[in-house]
Amino acid sequence: MDTELLKTLVAIVDHGSFQRAAMQTFRTPSAISMQMKRLEEQVGTELFCKQGRDQVLTEDGQQLVHYARRILQLQESALQSIKGPQQGALLNFGCPNDYVANLLIVIMSVMEAMQPNIRFRVRTGTSAELRELMDKGEVDLALVTRTPNSDEGLTLFQDKGIWVAKKGFDWQSYKPLPLALYESSCKFHSSAIDGLQKKGIDYRLYCVTDNLALIERLLVAEKAISAIASISMNDALEIIDSELLPSLPAVEIAFSRAAAAPDWLTIAWIENVIEQVMKDTGVG
Repeated sequence: MDTELLKTLVAIVDHGSFQRAAMQTFRTPSAISMQMKRLEEQVGTELFCKQGRDQVLTEDGQQLVHYARRILQLQESALQSIKGPQQGALLNFGCPNDYVANLLIVIMSVMEAMQPNIRFRVRTGTSAELRELMDKGEVDLALVTRTPNSDEGLTLFQDKGIWVAKKGFDWQSYKPLPLALYESSCKFHSSAIDGLQKKGIDYRLYCVTDNLALIERLLVAEKAISAIASISMNDALEIIDSELLPSLPAVEIAFSRAAAAPDWLTIAWIENVIEQVMKDTGVG
């Protein structure tokens, strides 16, 4: 089987659609479709089927993806072994704002230990914005949040949403309840609003932002409470343990690699980063 076709298959699965795979590989969607037809001819079975307006994997397609990942990882490991570690490699890395304070430095330190003299160009933003940057070829690897059961990228760990406020803040005395939340694209934002509405709790959006530092300052100033990822917690805040507030969902944190990422940025290398980050942080 042609490994280039296998790479395209994995790109479609990792990035969720033919359209995004086309942008990642700098091809047209029709070219991606033609590649998949060629791959289907090589394996002698259909790999995709229509489900509504979407193309989803058949059972044979799911099985082939499993083997494709193993084949490509072996290929990457062989190339890495022959070429040896590169010095001074540049990594264009994307990280959501809410993971900058407590997770980004750990990740960078692990990567530096594995890749001596690595250089970073870090872009921050929402997961949706980082995916767009990958599609444009401006980010090689991004840390993104995804819903459970998604196939995107390589899972780092599962996090949960928590309600937080400044220690000692009497938030229950405020009517309506003031909120400082991430942008509406954040899963915690929509879950918080939907949950409050279902519980009949009156609230007001005091501030919506993609800046965690601003949310923290507003909470410390007793302007609002917020719904954030548990890993974003700091010592100035406390978790609100109250049945009055709706529960928040779990999210999976994953490394998503651009299809046009540099050769040294292999799946095996990313998996080693994940293993070490989990040891250093105790998450997972």
